[in-house]
Amino acid sequence: MHTQKLTVKIASPKLLCLLLLLIFSFFLPADAREKNDMVILKNGDQITCEVVSLARGMLTVKTDAMSTVQIKWQDIKQITSKFIFLVQDSQGQLYVGSLQQADEEGQLKVVGAQSASSINYLSVVDIREYRGNIWKRFSGAIDLGYTYAKARSQTQVNFSANLDYTTEHYKGQLDISTDLGRSNGEKNSERYVVALGGYRKLSRKWYAFSQVKYEHNLELQLDQRNTLLGGPGYTVRRTNHVQCTVLGGASYSREIYYGQDVVHNAEMVFLLDTQFFKLYSPKLDISTRFLLLPNLTTRSRVRSELNTNIRIEILKDFFLNFNFYDSFDNKPPSEDATKNDLGFTTGISWSFRR
Repeated sequence: MHTQKLTVKIASPKLLCLLLLLIFSFFLPADAREKNDMVILKNGDQITCEVVSLARGMLTVKTDAMSTVQIKWQDIKQITSKFIFLVQDSQGQLYVGSLQQADEEGQLKVVGAQSASSINYLSVVDIREYRGNIWKRFSGAIDLGYTYAKARSQTQVNFSANLDYTTEHYKGQLDISTDLGRSNGEKNSERYVVALGGYRKLSRKWYAFSQVKYEHNLELQLDQRNTLLGGPGYTVRRTNHVQCTVLGGASYSREIYYGQDVVHNAEMVFLLDTQFFKLYSPKLDISTRFLLLPNLTTRSRVRSELNTNIRIEILKDFFLNFNFYDSFDNKPPSEDATKNDLGFTTGISWSFRR
C-alpha cells in the first residue's frame, strides 16, 4: 500500500515535466516582422535589423544577413524603431513607446503612451517589444544532468525547468525540479519541487508576490508538502550586471512525513534573491536564492532553503550548469527524518529569450 501511494503522488510532477516540454516547443515559433529598425554602434557601424529585446546587458537583434545577433548594450550609441516597446530603467520606471533619437548624445527618447524625452542609455536595463503576439512574452530554460558510477551501479538523473510570462505590470513563473537516484537497482534518492508564482508591480521598486508549491523529498522522509506563501517584495538593485531583491511575508503549509500525521504550519517568510551576469565571453550567470521560514505553529522550528546556480555559456543559448542546493529543517515532525538534504549537480542547460 505504501508503494502504491507514493506512485500516485509522484505521477503529477512527471506529467507537469512533460507538459512543460510541450509548452516550450509550442511557444518557440514566432511570426517575423519587417527588419527596418536601426542600431548604430559606438565604432560607427550601422545595423538595419529587427530589435528583439534587451536583457542582462545584451541587445538581441535579427538581421537578414547575419541571422540573430547579440550586442553588448554598452557598445550601443543609438537605437531607433517605429514599433512600440516596453522600456525599463534601473530605478524601476517603465516607459511605453517607439524608440527615437534624443537631442543629447548617449540618451534614448521614448515616444508613446508613457514617454520620456531623455533616458541615459546606461540606465536602461530591459527592452521588450509590446505586441499582440503573447508568445513574445515567454522566456525559459531547461537543465538536464546525468551521472553514472559503474562500481556501485549508481545512476543519478537531474531535470529542472522554468517558464516565465512577463507583461507591463505582471509576471508569472513556473518552476519544476526533479532529482532521481538509484544504487544497485534500489531507489536511494527522490526529490520533486513544483512551484507556480506570480508578481504584481506596485511601484518602481515594490511588488507583491504569491506562490503555491508542492514538494516531495525521500531523503527527508517527506511524503508531501503543499505550501501557499506571499508578501511584499523590494528590488534593492538592478543593473545590466546585478539584480538583488528581498521579500518578507507569511506562508501556510500542509505536510505529511512518512509514518506521521498531517501537520499544518503557519510560517514567516524571508527571501533573498541575487543574480550576477558576466557579459564577456564566456558568458557567466550566477544566481543565489535563500529562503528562511521560522515556524509560528511549532515553537523554535526553523526551515531554510538555499539554491545556487552557475551557468557558463559553451554555445549560443547552451550552457554548462552547476547547481548546489540545501534543504534544512531543525525540528522535522518525524524523529527518523534527516535534518539536511544537500546536493551538487552538473549538466547542460538550454534557454530561450534570456
